[in-house]
Amino acid sequence: MKRRTLLQAGGGLAATSVALATGCDNKTGTAGAASSGAATEAAAGTGAAQTNAAAAGGAAKGRASGSAWTALGKSLDGKLVRASDAAYATARRLYNTRYDTLKPSAIAYVKHPADIAECLSFARRYDTPIAIRSGGHSYAGWSSGNNKLIIDVSALSKVGAPSGGATRIGAGAKLIDVYEGLGAHGVTIPGGSCPTVGISGLTLGGGHGVASRAYGLTCDSLVGATLVTADGKTVDCDRKQHADLFWALRGAGNGNFGVVTELRFRTHPAPRAVMAYLTWPWAKAAKVVASWQKWGPVQDDEIWSACHLDARPGNTPSVSVAAFSLGGYRELQNALDKLADQPGGPGPAKSVHLTPTGYLDAMESYAGCSTKSTAQCHMPGSLPGQTGAGQLGRETYAARSHFFDRSLSAAGIRTLMDQIEAGGRKGVSGNVALTALGGAVNRVGRTDTAFVHRGSKFLAQYLTSWPANGSPGTRTAWLNSFHDAMRRHSSGAAYQNYTDPGLTNWKSAYYGAAATRLAEVKRTYDPQRLFSTFPQAL
Repeated sequence: MKRRTLLQAGGGLAATSVALATGCDNKTGTAGAASSGAATEAAAGTGAAQTNAAAAGGAAKGRASGSAWTALGKSLDGKLVRASDAAYATARRLYNTRYDTLKPSAIAYVKHPADIAECLSFARRYDTPIAIRSGGHSYAGWSSGNNKLIIDVSALSKVGAPSGGATRIGAGAKLIDVYEGLGAHGVTIPGGSCPTVGISGLTLGGGHGVASRAYGLTCDSLVGATLVTADGKTVDCDRKQHADLFWALRGAGNGNFGVVTELRFRTHPAPRAVMAYLTWPWAKAAKVVASWQKWGPVQDDEIWSACHLDARPGNTPSVSVAAFSLGGYRELQNALDKLADQPGGPGPAKSVHLTPTGYLDAMESYAGCSTKSTAQCHMPGSLPGQTGAGQLGRETYAARSHFFDRSLSAAGIRTLMDQIEAGGRKGVSGNVALTALGGAVNRVGRTDTAFVHRGSKFLAQYLTSWPANGSPGTRTAWLNSFHDAMRRHSSGAAYQNYTDPGLTNWKSAYYGAAATRLAEVKRTYDPQRLFSTFPQAL
């Protein structure tokens, strides 16, 4: 069953795997473009063919000859896959089936920085547009593109053994491998829930998940990075060397400054935890939202939560709250009682599930991999990032986002509910996930990193999904209507890791006051704009 539709199928603690606002978002390839919020045909007023052209970044065909491509393949230690190769049909695909019509010129599975330097030299020489890919989860399809050279870093996947409270992780490592690799040593880094998301795409756009209120965003645990810049040089950056670049990578690193090859993180304890999942009748949805938004962002740091409203075609919508705690069972139970019973609250939940669990077991559950081995919790195949035993499939969806710096008014809550109810009447499978922020996330200064959304109370992700061979029209029209209706209630900011091509003010929505400084960093490290081959490049 698709991870994004577990909640819609109903019940049980397993449903918390989609109750995360992150879902299978997070996240593209290393610097391919923020992995995020969806390109919607209706948002641009275009059809699918034009959407795919936009996803390609408007790239013109490269001037390289067949012999030049052959020479590039021979110069690499990694594998270069071209359209004539049997592996091309699989190699060109992203996680979201919406972008299956994109046809890159080639996919380079690089093995080390020298391979990346060769690819960048080729791109400069032949004016070939590039895209950078790690997990292939870009909501906008910008880790691929027509006629592009895709630099795929999946082979750079080593998860180093922790030492001295830190670890080194290859840019192409998938989240399931990060959690498993670090979990064996009793430590973790805060991250998302989707197992095949690449660690670099997640980190470079911020990165949030169930441990974020306790440990901060993924980028907040980043202490250093290595990347290959536009001139082919390998650069190490941290707070002391290339500090401006290190600042920019923590929130604006996807696709803008270079190809990240390695990330260095501060690790955190991975203690036993408690997972919770509660549901109420839809008639109490307004009270659930009103109570949750006052409760979630102010809990002790160890308690994360998300409020989920689901449109169900032909059925009454559903409302639920998922919670996760690094504290004790009784403490979470008492906190949830306060959520239900505070003045104006919804009262006792219709169903309540609290489950003590190991940290790694929880990550596997949220990944939808509780009954799978690590090898099975991958995409099937023989290319880097895949496994022969892989059992995970792809999905078809679109999404958008808003940050909220204040609680929703009664009118805002009514709008939220009206849109969910309208989706069900229109036959749309969709939802909104409200994820509590605060805690460690908001104790970082607004301009200390390029992730500037530090004053937000919660983040909303609006999402719709459909069968791979289905038509997106009704779904994306509903999504855009939902997003438009909620705009006036929000702060106007959007999450850069939910890339949204429908935004006209994307620079201010993603980066706010950091945009000017980011432009200066861009001029320093990519003066010829080699990495500016997608529509929202800095």
